Amino acid sequence: MFSPSLARCREADPTLPQITIHDLRHTAASLAVASGANVKAVQRMLGHASRCAVLTGLKSNMSSAPLYVSATMNCMRGERMNANWKDRLRRMFPDSPIHDGDAANFSFSVGSIALQSGDTFTLEPNSVTAIVGGNNVGKSTLLRELVNTTSHRLGMPMPDNVSIDSVAFVRGGTPADLMDWIGQNSRFVPDPQNAGFQRAMTNREHPVQMANHWVNHSSPGIGSIAPFVCFYGNAQGRFGIGGAAELRESVTDPATHPVHALQDSKSLLDRLSRISHEIFGRHLTLDTLARTIRLRVGKVDLPTPKIDDISDEYREAMAALPPLDDQGDGMRSLVGQLLPVLSGGFPLVVIDEPEAFLHPPQAHALGAELGRLAVERGVQVVVATHDRSLLTGLLDSGVAVSIVRLTRDDGPPSANQLKAEALNVLWRDPVLKYTNLLDGLFHRLVVLAEGEGDCAYLAAALDCEDRPRWTVPKNEILFVPTSGKDGMAKSARALNAAKVPIVAAPDLDMLSDENKLKVLVESLGHEWAPELSAMWRTATRDVSARREAARVRHVVDAINAALGNHLDEAYSAAHKESVRAHLRVAAPWDDVKYFGMAAFKGDAGPAAKALVEKLDELGVVMVREGELERLAPEVTIRKGPAWLEAALRGAHQCNAQTQSHVDRILTAGGVRLVT
Repeated sequence: MFSPSLARCREADPTLPQITIHDLRHTAASLAVASGANVKAVQRMLGHASRCAVLTGLKSNMSSAPLYVSATMNCMRGERMNANWKDRLRRMFPDSPIHDGDAANFSFSVGSIALQSGDTFTLEPNSVTAIVGGNNVGKSTLLRELVNTTSHRLGMPMPDNVSIDSVAFVRGGTPADLMDWIGQNSRFVPDPQNAGFQRAMTNREHPVQMANHWVNHSSPGIGSIAPFVCFYGNAQGRFGIGGAAELRESVTDPATHPVHALQDSKSLLDRLSRISHEIFGRHLTLDTLARTIRLRVGKVDLPTPKIDDISDEYREAMAALPPLDDQGDGMRSLVGQLLPVLSGGFPLVVIDEPEAFLHPPQAHALGAELGRLAVERGVQVVVATHDRSLLTGLLDSGVAVSIVRLTRDDGPPSANQLKAEALNVLWRDPVLKYTNLLDGLFHRLVVLAEGEGDCAYLAAALDCEDRPRWTVPKNEILFVPTSGKDGMAKSARALNAAKVPIVAAPDLDMLSDENKLKVLVESLGHEWAPELSAMWRTATRDVSARREAARVRHVVDAINAALGNHLDEAYSAAHKESVRAHLRVAAPWDDVKYFGMAAFKGDAGPAAKALVEKLDELGVVMVREGELERLAPEVTIRKGPAWLEAALRGAHQCNAQTQSHVDRILTAGGVRLVT
């Protein structure tokens, strides 16, 4: 046994027999005890310790000595010291109401966060809340202030926050329940001068003070309890979580470091190793052979030996595996984030940019594992992220995910929340799930277009060399396809909940259905006012009027008009388009798609113009020329990828009508010209 351990045992229990410490040297031939054990063998059993304890005062009858020595050494390993921590706690604090609790009744989570901007957002237990937003909006600051507020102690100066105004905590259980939970997740040190609970990377905390912090709500935080219930993984601090830790004094000691949980549960270790192999292609092995316990990368290609029969060959093979501490930032960061959740030792886990140092597939895998573990372990996770891959991984895990989008001008940040229920509805949509819609959370303007080709054409229009400068860079503008007009409202509704600036850019025939237009306007957060309805009726009355059904002679006349002068030519796409233009069938909105605003005649013309200009102000910017393909009328190909290729090759995205359309979109999105 190591001498510091003996000293702590004797301090805890003065009834132990006299203990004498003897040095062990590799040069010594034997140890002067009855067994005559070889020194190297003893050292191997003791983990290569350099000192050994010999108990004095034993009876001369050595037949009973092994039992006595065994019982005493059990105490020195800490079994008597920690198995009865509740009894020792009671003896040291007999009059305090911190006894006979039940850890099953304990719970802790963040209920809501109020910001200095006046915004408030809620957090659910056993869930993930993702804080998103652009650079310098205060995501990391918000997490840091959350942890600082949680740790605030009664009587100390109030946190000097710039983002958070207050945090509402949800506490379950009595002080006795709290003590029982802490006792199962940390170590009680019965020091008469400084008794208290302690876990890795924390100070020793007084039980009565912790109980007072639990019931006293006059402080904004929970004081000395915070490091026991809240893990904060910033970009630097989490690297050490998967590193080496001291072995516990006793096999009955609770896990005081996340690595200890792997020692206690082979299934947890196997799971972490599996995750590492899936993401990095490397297994993890827990090395418990030395004085410190550490994770190593790889597997020992030898049968696992018995605990009392570890060969030199096995030790050398274990030592040959590189420590996790020596690996790259990505691997160490991932293990450092998963371990606190995997061990279940923290009800609240706060992680700043968990995707840092990870490629997108690895970030997705991390998100999926964090989500699954949050559900399984009953952990509340709060992350700040820039990464869509992490978000999709979280959503794929099945955990309840809420997104809080921060924005900031000159003052404190504002927050808008997309709650888990709404996000889940969006994620279940088979069309929207596989678009780039979630990327919109990280952009300053999202433009919804009907198809992928429309998005590509409009995005290319921003690249024209002679375009003036606008207040939002083009890389901050995202074009999202919605698979037609019907998908626009669903996408807009989801992003609008997080107050992402959105513009819908459908074809002009969106005017054909008042109800769909109304739903789209409302999904953008506006009201479909009676004046809009009146304008719509005036603008569309003539176009929507039923026309005479087409007769055969109408079709013949149309074909003759279109093709009469081209009888010897090969029938081409241009001829087909000409026939369509001349063919007057009972589909009046085809004229609107082909001729644009010119299709509205008489009184309908001014009404239609006023209506589309009003819709511009509400974020619905329609193609004045009809359908998007009419922005490049010189392209004879009708639609599809071939049209897009021809339009871009001809640089039609830089023509006047396309540039005017894009300018209207940017203006509707709140973007302004740089003056």
